[in-house]
Amino acid sequence: MLIARRSVMRLLFSNRQIPVTIFLLCIAGCRSVPAPTHANSNLTVTQAQKTPFTLSIVPTGSTSDSRVITIASQKPHEFYVVLTNISNEPQPVWETWNSWGSRTISFEFTFGNNPLILIARGPEIFTRNFPSTFLIPPSEHKVYPIRLDKWWDVGSIPKSTEMLVSVKAVYEAPVTPEAATYHVWTGRVESRNYSVTLRQ
Repeated sequence: MLIARRSVMRLLFSNRQIPVTIFLLCIAGCRSVPAPTHANSNLTVTQAQKTPFTLSIVPTGSTSDSRVITIASQKPHEFYVVLTNISNEPQPVWETWNSWGSRTISFEFTFGNNPLILIARGPEIFTRNFPSTFLIPPSEHKVYPIRLDKWWDVGSIPKSTEMLVSVKAVYEAPVTPEAATYHVWTGRVESRNYSVTLRQ
């Protein structure tokens, strides 16, 4: 009789465990699982947005005392803007003889605490005009010889024989159908600010 009672108790206890076990399994199975994180997604976005170039200025003259840039309507001294490809891929850029590339380089001059002055090439009429590019291999450069002459809109520069200024170079290629066709990177790159002596 005692054995029979123990068998019945075991059966009742086991029957109670079955619904509890099923309930716990349902809770575990229905628990929300966070979506897998894609570790490379942010990296891909960052790489896509990374600028492939750096920009620098090489002045006309450079000594321990000063660095010089000149402005003149006729035959000013030449200085240089250097666009360097820091990406791992060759980068085509517009040549400057055509309308797509003639205004890709500009400058921002700052005189003391005054607002900056933007200097760019003025409007031009092209007797022939079609898109053409210069290919910059990785770690190499495109050098732009610059003469701030009558072809540049320098009228807003204060007239003075010599003055200390801060100048920054800007490379900017706008989005155009031709840029997509020729795989030209579009965007804006700025150099650091250079303290130079401006002579006129």
